[in-house]
Order: sequence, then C-alpha cells, then structure tokens
Amino acid sequence: MKYIRFATAVICVFIIFCGFASAAEEIEEQIQHAEITVGAGDSIVLDQGYSINVIDINSENGDLLIEVYVDEKKVEQGIVKENKPFRYLKTIEDEDDEETDYLIFNVSLQDTEEKDGETYSEIIIKQYIDPEIAPDDYLISEKSDKSNKSLSMIIGKETELKEDYTIKATDLDDKTVTITLRKNGNIVKMTEDLGEGDVFAYTRKNGDRLRTIFMGEIDTIFETTDSDHVILKKVIQKTDKVMGEGLEIKIEVPEKSPANEKAIISYTLDGYADKVEIYVDGNLIDQRKEVYEDTYDAVTDRLSTGEYNIKAKAITSEGMVVSESALLIVGDIAKEESPGNGAAAIIEKAKNVTSSASEAVDKIYETANTLEKTPAPGAFFAIFILLGAWVCCRRR
Repeated sequence: MKYIRFATAVICVFIIFCGFASAAEEIEEQIQHAEITVGAGDSIVLDQGYSINVIDINSENGDLLIEVYVDEKKVEQGIVKENKPFRYLKTIEDEDDEETDYLIFNVSLQDTEEKDGETYSEIIIKQYIDPEIAPDDYLISEKSDKSNKSLSMIIGKETELKEDYTIKATDLDDKTVTITLRKNGNIVKMTEDLGEGDVFAYTRKNGDRLRTIFMGEIDTIFETTDSDHVILKKVIQKTDKVMGEGLEIKIEVPEKSPANEKAIISYTLDGYADKVEIYVDGNLIDQRKEVYEDTYDAVTDRLSTGEYNIKAKAITSEGMVVSESALLIVGDIAKEESPGNGAAAIIEKAKNVTSSASEAVDKIYETANTLEKTPAPGAFFAIFILLGAWVCCRRR
C-alpha cells in the first residue's frame, strides 16, 4: 500500500512539473518560429547570441543530437526525437535568491528525408526571450496595439506593415483562413487553413543566420454583418535589413531575335527556390525544380514576328513568389513614332514651312526692290507685257 501511495505521489509531482514546464512556454515571449531542414554538421545562428549546432542525425529515424551555444559558449546538449522535443530551460536567480526556470528553446522533429545518401531532418525551432540578455531590435506593425502586440485585420483587405511588407487574410472557410505576407508586392509567405491557436511565421535564412521577420498567433476569427475579421496576438516584426535582399530573379532576353527561330531566355537566381517557371505570353515553356543560386537558360519554341512577354517566376516551399518580366522582339517590326519623335517631326515641318514662307517674303521684297529701281517707263512697259500675257491666257 505504501508503494502505491509513493507511486501516486511521484506521478502527481511529475504531472505538476510537466504543467509548470508547459506553462513556461505559454508565459515566455516567443521571438523565433522557424521550420527548416537540417543535416549533420549544420549550424544555426539565432537571436540574443544563441546558436544551435547539429552534431549528428540518426539515419534510421532522423533523431538529432544538438548542442546549444550562447556567445560561442556551450550551455546545453540533448537529443531531438519524434514526439519528444528538446527543451532548454534556463534557471535564473532573482534578488530574493528564488530560482525561476525560463524556457529558451523548444526544438521538435517533424519529418526526415534522404538526399544524395544523406539523412536530413525537418525541425521546428521555437525560441523564447532570455530575460538576462538584451533583446534584438523589434519592429511592431504601425497598426498594431503595442501594449499587447495584437493586430486586427479585415478579411480580404491588405494591411500595411513596416519596411514595405503587407499582410492579408483571405478564404474564410469553417473558421480557417489563408494568410499571405508580401514584400514590395511579391508573396514571401502564404499559409492556408490556419485556425485559432495556429502560428503564422515568416523566417529568412542567410548563410547560418536565421531570423523570424514576422510572427503572430491567430487569436480570434469572427464574422460581422459588415465584414469579417482576424485578430493576431503575440505579433512581432523584425527588420530584414541584416538579412540581405532575399530571393531575387533577374531575366535577360536577346535584344532582337530572328523570326521563325528559337530564342534563348537567360535568368539568374539569387538564392534557393523549390521551383522556377518560365512563361511566354502566359504559356509555361520551361520548369526547373530545386534551383540553386546560379544562371540558367530556357529555350522557346520557334516564334513568328511579333512582341512577346517573357516572365520568370521563382517559387519556394513556404509560398514565396518572386518574378520579373521582359519584352522579347522577334523579327522586323515597324516601329511606331513615339510621341517625342512625332513632336520632333511636327517641329521640323514647321521649320520647313517657316523657311519657305521666309523665302517667299524675301522674293517679294526682291521684286519690290527691283520695281523701285526700274524707271517709270520701264515699269509701265513691264506691266503692259504682263497684262498682255494674262489676256492671251484668258482667250485660250
């Protein structure tokens, strides 16, 4: 009986401990939410001087052995298993010598894949603020309530954020929505079927550096007679300036392509894309998957004389879409005079008319001067001859 009571007590203590650990995750402010794929030997640089090194990956189940560093000093080591996340708790002592555990990391295993004989694991990294370290700079949306970091959106309407970002909720269906984040009009992250409690996050990677640029948890989705709304809570937006320009694609077409021949379209990708598509007047002519930073070529079909709109589109698994367009001229096309050229032609014609008029005036003056210099009888004789010629012409 004593053993049963002891076991019961142990279970209760364990449940209470787990409850406190879970509560820590709810109380602390989350500053990173990244879904990434890693391999053995990868290093991930995060906020507040923290980093995570992937020491090894189990090829059979994808389990990871990781180490946590802060300012290049190792502070923790552990294993990430399926259904058993790795949690790094930091114990901080206050002025009254009371100790409090703060959750700093929660790393969970989502999936594994084999590529080129190596095992890669898809993980989610949740980083929470370390109260002993000054936080990195944050940018909160201008339209958010900074006191509780919430953001209210009307479904179907774009909401402006800082640094040329916008966010929009669409496709309300059974209490779920699609959220799309754009930068300068380009889609950088789109997630479908998000419901209350789900986190929408956009994370950028530059080398080993990882930064969650925007993050918010769906608090409420509600409908009114006039409009439908989504409220995000725990919203953060961080500057992306330290992360470089991000994914870009640049397209090059020949200045002029012969008619009835194929044309070569070159495009340069600055970053990684899961897929790149090339279109000619809206028709897909080329598609490449798992595209790394480099320059590539796409070949069109034989094109007849005319103008064609060429578009290159790079797409990532996160829903980011960046594109660029160019005009391809095929064959000899008569160029219409531009407004500038037309104006120049009118001015030139006006100059010609003015010149002719000026010449005519000069001729009149010359004639008048000649008549002035001609003696009166001579002038009379000249007029008489002109009148005679006029009468003869009339009779005919």
